[in-house]
Amino acid sequence: MARQHGSLDERKNAVERLREFVRLNYLTGNQVAHRIGVRETTIYSWLSGNSTPRDARRIIAFLDSMPADSGRGIAPSGYEYREYRNWRGIPKPRRCPFCKKVKGVIEKVRGGFQGVCPNCGATGPKRGGEDEALAAWNGKGKAEM
Repeated sequence: MARQHGSLDERKNAVERLREFVRLNYLTGNQVAHRIGVRETTIYSWLSGNSTPRDARRIIAFLDSMPADSGRGIAPSGYEYREYRNWRGIPKPRRCPFCKKVKGVIEKVRGGFQGVCPNCGATGPKRGGEDEALAAWNGKGKAEM
């Protein structure tokens, strides 16, 4: 039997922090699994509560290595909303709030639409329609889906 590192409460708290991180940062389980170094099915098993990790140190190290963000989701702190429209008055995506190099694109994803930066891969919140996803990417979307 494999030795368990840390108490059960410590491991459950680490999974709860991970669950909150995934929810607030709009990352998929696959992206988190790749960064932590475990399989995608393992992450989903932890997040759904079907199992707990043997060792919470890897999860805690990953979460501690990520920058602390007091803002919510895609809107970096200090960002003020501005309408982004082309010369015809049609709404368009703004530049990526993280790399600030290219304009985002609205892509169809499972469950709706989502703003994505083609340069750095940052993603915005998923929304049911293309217009809502555009508004969310531009910083005017609702906090809840």
